Amino acid sequence: MKVKRIDLNDEEMPERVLVELSHDEAAYLALLLGKQTSNDGNAVAPGGAVIGGAIYDGLTGSLFNRFYEDGADGAAAAMRARP
Repeated sequence: MKVKRIDLNDEEMPERVLVELSHDEAAYLALLLGKQTSNDGNAVAPGGAVIGGAIYDGLTGSLFNRFYEDGADGAAAAMRARP
């Protein structure tokens, strides 16, 4: 993962972060989030279930479901099949 840009708010605190992920990093994140329950997400941070759900939906809907018949699971299978 590479941080490309950090936008600060009026108090000079990070408000938005633009990151670049490799295929495997994105797949790992989607698979990890896909295994969490809403209680798991909320235990990590307040509103974590909603945040995790949005990240998962973004990765699966915009990326893995477009390129793999089985979505993030298909991406994981492709990772495992590599030499």
